[in-house]
Amino acid sequence: MNSIRSKEITFAVHYGDATLNLKGWVFEPDSASSTSLPPVVFNSGFTGGVSMYGQLFGRALAARGYRVMTYDVAGFFSNKYVRNTLKAEGMEITRVILEDQRDEVLGAVAWVRDTFGEMPVVASWALGAVASLGAVAELAAAGGEQIRLWVPMSYTGTRQLQALRTDSQAADAAIQQLPDDAPIPPFDIGTESTRLGFYPLDPETQAYVDQQLGAYTEAGGADRWPGCSHVTAKSYKACVAYDPERGIEGAAGFAPALIIHGADNTLHRPSESERLHRHYPGDAGAGVLIITRMQHGQQNQADNPLFQAMIHSIDEAIRARG
Repeated sequence: MNSIRSKEITFAVHYGDATLNLKGWVFEPDSASSTSLPPVVFNSGFTGGVSMYGQLFGRALAARGYRVMTYDVAGFFSNKYVRNTLKAEGMEITRVILEDQRDEVLGAVAWVRDTFGEMPVVASWALGAVASLGAVAELAAAGGEQIRLWVPMSYTGTRQLQALRTDSQAADAAIQQLPDDAPIPPFDIGTESTRLGFYPLDPETQAYVDQQLGAYTEAGGADRWPGCSHVTAKSYKACVAYDPERGIEGAAGFAPALIIHGADNTLHRPSESERLHRHYPGDAGAGVLIITRMQHGQQNQADNPLFQAMIHSIDEAIRARG
């Protein structure tokens, strides 16, 4: 395995209404001897933090010789005040807009293409895979260069995720009636005070996220996970409306894919990745890579054998495609 270095970079993102610069990081081997491997962009889910899974995947892949670019999504951590943070009623309220996160993936891909001279692999965690699917679809529609390989992990459709709520229809109706900038809790954890939260969490996931992700952010010197106290009602409305999976079946120009899911994931069900595999128009192999005993992110730790096995599978898939 290679020793690793990291450096901070900036990259441009062309949003629908503005072009802005975000901070990012590159994790790479100390030695430049492995540049025959393609670069990798890693993007994460709801809170999208380098101090969490960005550094974890970045270091794990860099140890195998890859140059990995990753970043905090706008509105969180090092990019908190670039975009999607507003102040009202004496509090900071975060906008979580998947179309913005799609544009950020496209910006990261463009930066890597310009910096390293070739299109990257894109590896995405959870809701980050929804955003990157939108980016892959945009590249396919443009008819130009496409990424080398798409690796969605723990994918879920945003509307399907709402089934975890106690009463998803009542929550949806209530949130849809709120003003767009009204603050709502970041999570629905099944209590009366959180029933209009943005992101539903099942009991098994609730038990680990605060401890594991909180520890990652504290160790990285970032705002403690999740990096926000409230999100806007529009975040929910836009999230459940955004579905880049719709209409892709039979489309042309999509990257090959390795779709990965944990067999015991109770938050994002394996059936979500299986549906994606059926509809995905690129070469996604014979089926979803289902990892036995893997849950959602519980095993995402550097020394966990299941995490190491997943990294090994990604490495093998990249090398097999040249």
